[in-house]
Amino acid sequence: MLKENIPNSLMYISLLTMKEIMGENGIKAVLNHANIPKYIEQMPPNNDKLEVPLDDFSKLFVSILDIFGEKGARSLLYNLGRKSFHIILEENPNLFGLVGLGLKLLSKKKRIEKLFSIASKETNKIFGENQRYYETEEGYVFEIYDCFWCKGLKTEGPICFAEIGWDVEAVKWATGGDEHEVKEVMCRAKGDDVCKIIISYGPKKID
Repeated sequence: MLKENIPNSLMYISLLTMKEIMGENGIKAVLNHANIPKYIEQMPPNNDKLEVPLDDFSKLFVSILDIFGEKGARSLLYNLGRKSFHIILEENPNLFGLVGLGLKLLSKKKRIEKLFSIASKETNKIFGENQRYYETEEGYVFEIYDCFWCKGLKTEGPICFAEIGWDVEAVKWATGGDEHEVKEVMCRAKGDDVCKIIISYGPKKID
């Protein structure tokens, strides 16, 4: 079960990224529509204290879906996830255990395994026991039982594109530039029991 509050830094990074993508007026419109205008004047501090209500975070994503529609929200959320990874890496790498991994001495496959294993443990520590990471013939797999990305959303198709974008950039960072296929095959927002993300073992083939 997810905790009632999330780290200040996650909301800070999400708002900062959204502002970069959609501009000052765009983020104001989203926050006003979500009925959380308090974040317009003052964003949360970039620290790991659990002070932002998860409900506020959910309202943010519900508002994005309301304003942009399911199709329009996908691209926005994907880019939000990608940009968020780099902001976390630069400003708060401790948030998901991105420091001190010692990846350089490992093979690319072992780098990804170590990154995802640690990131999954850190995510469960921060948000509550809500996901499981494992490996199958399909690839690297995350099953998210109570997903903070899509909590409160109702969609026709998978909508956790922020998670997809984050995973794409995380793999590129860990491998030194390889882009792997990341897809969501199940999503709680569309009625599935879990959100299931699969990352391919090998990088995408370039035609």
